[in-house]
Amino acid sequence: MTRTTFPVLFFLLILFTGCKKDPVRTAVNLGKEDLTNVRYGLHASQTLDVYLPADRNTATKTIIFVHGGFWIGGDKGDLAGIAREFRDRGYVAVSMNYRLANTAENNVHPAQVTDLGTAINLIEDKADEWKISADKVALAGVSAGGHIALLYTYAYDTGNHVKTVISFAGPANLANMQNASPQQAQVVRWFLGAGAPASVYQQASPLSHVDAATKPTLLLHGKLDAIVPYQQSLELKARLDQFGVKSKLVTYENSGHEADLNAVPGLIAEIDSWLREVN
Repeated sequence: MTRTTFPVLFFLLILFTGCKKDPVRTAVNLGKEDLTNVRYGLHASQTLDVYLPADRNTATKTIIFVHGGFWIGGDKGDLAGIAREFRDRGYVAVSMNYRLANTAENNVHPAQVTDLGTAINLIEDKADEWKISADKVALAGVSAGGHIALLYTYAYDTGNHVKTVISFAGPANLANMQNASPQQAQVVRWFLGAGAPASVYQQASPLSHVDAATKPTLLLHGKLDAIVPYQQSLELKARLDQFGVKSKLVTYENSGHEADLNAVPGLIAEIDSWLREVN
């Protein structure tokens, strides 16, 4: 080996060693961190809270919680407790607000699902800064939030960001209002807009968008639910089965339309198990 060959080889060794990347990058001594009221848009309601776990890395999964409230109320703080629970289980947990319907601004559908997509884009843009995975995203929604999560995953996720969706008592078929009370029918009109034709009701129904490519879906529903009938989840599960989509329906025999998910026996463990299996 000549004198000139050795320095060249040594330089190349350093160069290629430095370029080699570990597939999972772990930051040292990262503790828990709460980022509140992170803006993902210009509207006052376009904010989210991010609960970052300790010892996170570029493989750490994210679960985004979408609150309920009939599309016209509710707040991200409603799901702060369950978000922190999942943060403590090692997930990045996000609880988000979105523009509400029945306001002076007339934020009717699809404003809410559009907001969810914008929030997902922000989280992915921040993945390197927050030291988390950019593509392991799950959605979990309650009631109206379940509807928004399902509809976004089934019909609006053109970038294939979401790996699985979880709905607790989310409406699945807005086109079928036969058993709705006058109050329930009015809320749906506020959400879809006065005078919306039947085609809009169908388009806004997650059930209408199920096909063989639909993402794995976990449905959780109280059998005594008087707000969103249990039949809605039964109908969606049947459609998912029809197309061979991986799915599960967990029935809570003695539960209604529960607001406090932490109080539903076994619910957190059920969601955790599902996420570890499919996401």
